Order: sequence, then structure tokens, then C-alpha cells
Amino acid sequence: MSVEYKNDDFVLKFIDLDEQVQDTVNKYEAYLSAFTSANFAHVREAVKQAVAFFVSEKYATTRDLAAFSYEANAVMQRKYTAKGEYLDRLIIPDKKSVSIDLATGTGKSWVIFGVAQILLAEGFVDKVLVLCPSLTIEEELKAKFERFCGDDTLTKILEELGARYPSPGIKSANVPILDGDICVENIHAAYERTGSSIEDSFKGKGSRTLVISDEAHHIYSGADASTKKWFDFLVNPDYGFQYLLGLSGTPYIEDDYFHDVIFRYGLQQAMEDGVVKKINYKVEESKTAKGWFETYANHAGLKEKYDGVLKPISIVITDKIVTCVQVWNELIGFLMETEKISRQEAERKVIWVASGVPSNPKEKAEVLRLVPSAEKVRKANLLALKTVDEFESDVEWIVSVSMLTEGWDVKNVFQIVPHEQRAFCSKLLISQVLGRGLRIPAGLEHPVYVTINNHERWTDEIRDLYRGVLETESRISWGYDPARAKYAFPLYNLTYSSQQDTVETKEKKADAPQKVVLQPQDESREETSEYSETGTFRFRIEMRDRVSLQQAAREMKLFLKDHDDALATKWPVSRIKKWIQVSLKACGYADEWVSRENLGRLKQSFGPVFRETGKSVPRMKLQADGFVKIETASMHRQSFCESQLRNQKGYMLFDANSGDALQPDEKELFNGFVGDRGHYDRVKEACVRYGGRGEDVTFLKENLIDVPELTGPQNLLFLSSKPELGFVKTAVDGFQELFDSILKSPDRGFYEIPYSYKPTEKGGSHVRRENFNPDFLMKVKDQNRLLVVEIKGDHDDTKKNRAKQRDAREHCDQLNQMLESNGIDWTYHFYFLSPEDYGSFFKAVADKNWYWQSQLMQELGKTI
Repeated sequence: MSVEYKNDDFVLKFIDLDEQVQDTVNKYEAYLSAFTSANFAHVREAVKQAVAFFVSEKYATTRDLAAFSYEANAVMQRKYTAKGEYLDRLIIPDKKSVSIDLATGTGKSWVIFGVAQILLAEGFVDKVLVLCPSLTIEEELKAKFERFCGDDTLTKILEELGARYPSPGIKSANVPILDGDICVENIHAAYERTGSSIEDSFKGKGSRTLVISDEAHHIYSGADASTKKWFDFLVNPDYGFQYLLGLSGTPYIEDDYFHDVIFRYGLQQAMEDGVVKKINYKVEESKTAKGWFETYANHAGLKEKYDGVLKPISIVITDKIVTCVQVWNELIGFLMETEKISRQEAERKVIWVASGVPSNPKEKAEVLRLVPSAEKVRKANLLALKTVDEFESDVEWIVSVSMLTEGWDVKNVFQIVPHEQRAFCSKLLISQVLGRGLRIPAGLEHPVYVTINNHERWTDEIRDLYRGVLETESRISWGYDPARAKYAFPLYNLTYSSQQDTVETKEKKADAPQKVVLQPQDESREETSEYSETGTFRFRIEMRDRVSLQQAAREMKLFLKDHDDALATKWPVSRIKKWIQVSLKACGYADEWVSRENLGRLKQSFGPVFRETGKSVPRMKLQADGFVKIETASMHRQSFCESQLRNQKGYMLFDANSGDALQPDEKELFNGFVGDRGHYDRVKEACVRYGGRGEDVTFLKENLIDVPELTGPQNLLFLSSKPELGFVKTAVDGFQELFDSILKSPDRGFYEIPYSYKPTEKGGSHVRRENFNPDFLMKVKDQNRLLVVEIKGDHDDTKKNRAKQRDAREHCDQLNQMLESNGIDWTYHFYFLSPEDYGSFFKAVADKNWYWQSQLMQELGKTI
């Protein structure tokens, strides 16, 4: 399904053309130009928008601005059918209280200071209070503000403009805050009565004070009890604050976007502009547990890529402090073994970062068990964050808690590893975690990527949250359409189980172990993952659960002795050792060690020697044990994103009724594409819909295929390759009369056929079992005959394809026999086709030559 609403749809619409408001804003153009670099136009616009709102008399409160925005915004009206329902969602409606959404790393500090400086310069307020969630952020903001105030060029511009306070004082709340000052303080000081000047300096003076909250999402966070008081402080009538501005790169209350945002510069836009790193998140991977190996391989690749330029940092995100420390300890052990270093050396490379030590007694005890001086180490690690980017620092890895209130600014983060799904279970958490790695180090040219290496168990679950945060995935769904039920047909598939194949009765004991079929035990094996931006990533996983040959022989000796003393006497350690070596060499493996799994297999090979005579021994094999009926209507819907069409990475086939089965937002996107295709020449000339910058819109002609009628149960078809497109177009254009229905099978889960193959030719290589979904299921005209078709490129005769053909043809033969024996009149045929076969395939269908073989099928018929 597509993203129904985007955050841009809910940004408040501020318009005030009053001359005085415009003169005030335009007055500071020279200041803002000197204050920011050329590529930070969004910072200048954010400052001007906030200043204009505060000085404007058109909207006395946020409620007034929100009511105006609602009347002018059809999307708001669609989501909230009553204005009152929308206005009730405002958190602080009766003051001038708004938020600015700036993606992390795009200049929030500049916006905070710019708004504060201009409103002080204008004399609109007498003082500014900047609140933040931690001491770390406070120190960083103060350092930046002092640098801004010390800029002689900026001060001179403000003096020429007649600013009331051209160089404000930057203070903390440990001294009195005077008119013309900007007070930067962490929120905890607002609650303290000892040593804080906040109450004396601001109480009763709210009408002449601007309060700016940095990391404003903490105001509404339930994670930290102290930050819950933040909101109470802002609305405390004793202070009477009237002008409130919040800034956040993650303006969410869980998954709900703030309702008071007046300006937005989102993550996707920042990535496109090259202001922050592009997010390279995992979209697919092999289903093999990989431990730390992929994470380490990513990290090693980054170190090689940036060697001599910078020191890359990888961060691992957990949801709790105790887990953070446990994962830190686990990573320490992995590095010790992988890099052959001492624990002390590993601990210099990995630090854990948390906002405290757990209060829960059990969790606290676990942390202290692993780190006896936990609080001391924690504080030292926070200090270490300030220098981790430097070459002199040994730190390469940071393990952190997702909802960490301590801010830290590390530019060299290039890999983020969410260790648990709970650390990435909402848009807020995802946005916060992504923010850890968005800043681009100086000197790097775009595109620069931050890789998100999430755990394989929940790649699918968090993908939609990624899309929601990035707002890149407006999608169109396709699948079964009830309005096309006349094209539906029943499907049958086999079920498989492990069944007894033969029975063997031993008349006498075996005098030697049976031949051993060992699993691959290369010191490492290759695995792959697919990432959204960089594509396929290949890495190796080491075989670490292994024992030396001598140790394996001794364990075998004890094993034999436990079962049969007489047999153990015949098999001394030297003989066992030689036998293991022979078994390993026969498979082409090194004979210095044996994997724990293969040691188990070696032990099992003595089973026939132990087995009593006269007993029956079953042999098992995977066999078809029945069949199931599959209704076409049960087919799950699939979807594709608009970028796949724009980037010409797929083809959409549609007819006049394809849009009828879509949701309203999908239909809007679909109709936009189809409408532009109908006016292609005009769109190509103007390119207005696609940004007005002359983008290539040839996809409208080449990747949107209009057909007279789709004779199948799906509302439209999305094809991922040119061979698939060529097949369907050939069928639709010239041979549609040969079929009652043509169904494009989903890529996963709907109609699967099992197959097996040996990945390598090496002796003893294990057999890999997988499933594949054939591309098309085609019902022959006026017959209960189904053609199962898999499409590949010409001469694509890989080992996997040969196995697919062999097992799919056997599958169909067994299915036909089973259906016939149960009185069901359906026949299945399997075909492997490539573009050179299409014409002769359809001729064979017309001739009812069901046993015809394509050129590709003949090539695939070679021995596997």
C-alpha cells in the first residue's frame, strides 16, 4: 500500500503579507547570508518563517494559524473531517507555540541562534531561554553560540542595522540572566531551586521572553521521567511564556507527526541536496544467521574505503542499558577472536554509551558484573565521544541506547546496527537512530552513505517504518481484483513431507563405520545482503565452532568406549585420527581440524556397527504426500514504488479498468502517471509535474504499457525484467485467444515449487533445498490445462535453473498423477522460456503440442 499522508501535508500554512512583517524579515537578509553558507538556504528560510510568525499580528495564537491552515488544506480535511478534531490535537494551542522540523545534521543550532539573535536585535523580546535535554548538548550549543557572537562581520552588520542587542551575552543559569542575554541550559536546571537563576530571571517575564526547546521531541517523551516536567515548565502560569519555539529532527510522538510544525526540511530532501548522508538500508538478505560477521565486514570495508582520509565509526543500538552493556561485552569477545587481540586492546576499540546505570536491581547487578566501575566508565565514555572522530582515538565501535538523552555529535558514523527490533520500533526511534550518522565529514563528496545493517529476523517489519520516515515510497498495489473474478481459476499444488522410503534389516553387525557425508567445513563461506543504495554486499562467515584433529580423535575414542568397549579397543586414537583425516581429504577439506557438526556426523557413522542384528532400519526421503487446492482470491497483494517506474526498473501493464481496484491515494498516483502518458509530448516539454528541471520522463512511454484488456484476475501487472515484458506483450498482442486467463504469480509464498541442487562440484558438498515461484500460470482456452512458465534470459543455463527445471517437471508429473487418481480433471505442464523461444512456444500451444521443449529447456537438460 502507498503512504497515504506525507509530513509535508501537515506543515502549517503561514501567510502574512503585511508590510511591516515583510520589512522586518527582509531587513536581515544580509545578516543571514553572512551567517550561513550557500547550500544552507533552508536555514535562512526557517529563521525567516519563525521570525515572521512571532512578529505577525495576524495570528495571535497557534490555534488561529492552525484553523487557517485547516481551511486551506484539503489533505488535513480528508484526515480530520471536523476542524475541532484537528485543533484538539494541538499541544499548546493558546500561545504562539510552533515547531521547526529540520533533519539532524542540517543546521538546527544555526536556526536557534538566528531566531534568537533577530528577535533580540528587533527588541521584540528582552531575553531568550534555550532549553535542551542534557549537559552535553548544552555545552555544544554554548560553544557554537559564543563562536557566532565573536564573529566581527555579523556584529558589524547588526550594528549597521541598528540592532538593540548586536552581540548578546551567552550564559548558563548559574548567573543572573539580563536583558540582551541568551541563556543556554539543560532542562533539569529549570526544576532546581538551588544554584539556578532561572526562576529569578524569568518568572513573571514570559511576555518578553522567547523560549526555544532543542530536541523538542523530549518534551513529550515517556522514556525519561525528568523530561516529562519540561512541558509543565513551558506552560507554567508563574512564568507566563507566550513565545515558544521547538526544534527537532524527529518531531514525532511515537508515530504521530507534530501538529504545530511551521517549517520543514525533511530527511529525504536533505539527502537529495547532499546536505546529509544518504541512507543505505538493508532490503533483503539470505536467511542464515550471521552473528557479527556482516557487521564486521561492513566496518572493514569502510576502513579500507576511507583509509588515510578519516576513521569510520560503527554504532550498535540497543533498547535498554543492560542490553547495551551485554552487547558491548559480546562485541569485545568477537573482536578479540577475530583480530587476535587482548581484551584490553578490544576495550579501547569499543565503548558503551548510556544516560545512567539501571535502577532495576537485577539489571544493575548484571551491568556491575560486566563492568564493576560502571558509572565511572560511563562518564569516561561520554567524554571520549568528543574525540572519537580523531585519528588519535582508538574507538571504532560505539554501543548506545536508542532513546539516549545525552546528545553527541559524531560525524564519522558510517554504519548503524539496530541490535533489537525494539530499538527501531517507531518513527521516532528510527529518526533518532538515523540521526546518529547523518552528518557528512568535511571534504567528502556526495553521495556519502550511512549503512543500516538491521537484523534479518525483522527486515520486513521495519521496512515500512523506514519508508514512512524517508517518505520515498509512494506505492501502487496490484493483485486479485474481485471485479475480474471471471478470470479466476482453481490451482492445485503438492504438499511434501519426510517419509520412509525403504526398510533395511541387518542380518549381522557392520564391521566398519558407514561412509560419511560431511557438511562443508571451509574455514569461511560467502553470504550476501542487498542494500537500498549500494546493492549486493558480499561477505564471509568464519567457521569457528571447530575442534582440533587430536581433540576430535579423543572425543571419538570416549564415544566408542561408552557404547562398546570391545569396539573401542579395536579403534585406538591413532586409527581414529587417520580415519578422520581420510574422511576429510576425501571431501577436499583441510585435515587439521573438524567442525563440531561434522564430528557429530562421524560419530553417527558408527551407528550400523552398534546396531543390533534382526532389527529393521527405516530410510527417509522428502516425498509428495498430498495436494492442496489454492483459490486465486487468496493471492496476497503486492506493490511497487513510483521510483521503480521513474528509474525504469520495472514495467506496469494496465488497461482501462486497472485503477478501479486502487485505494484513493494510489489511484491519484496511478491516474497522474496515466494522464501524463496520454499527454506525453506536452509533459516532456514542460516536465512541470516532475520538478520543472528537465527530468527524463521517457519512462511514461517505455515503462507504462497500455493494453486493450488484461485477461487475468489481477487489476494490473508489474514486471521486473525485459524478458517478462516481452513474453506478456507477445501473449497479449498476438496469442491472447489461446488462453482463458493469464496470472502473474507473486514472487513469494503463493505457488511454490521445491528444488534442490549442490552449490559446488566439490566432493561431499551438501545439497541445498529452496523453493521458487514460477513467473506465470496460464489457463489454456476451454481446457482444464495449466501451463506453468518460468522466464529467464537467453542461454541462462545456471546450475540453479537446471535444478529448477528437473524438479519442476517432476513436480508437475506427480501432481498430474495425484489429481487423476482423485478424479480431478486438471493437467499441469512446466516450461522454461527465454525470449528466443516465445514465438515457437505460442505456436506449440496453438498446435496443442504440450511436450514441446524450448531451446533453453534443452540446454537445461544437461546433467546437473
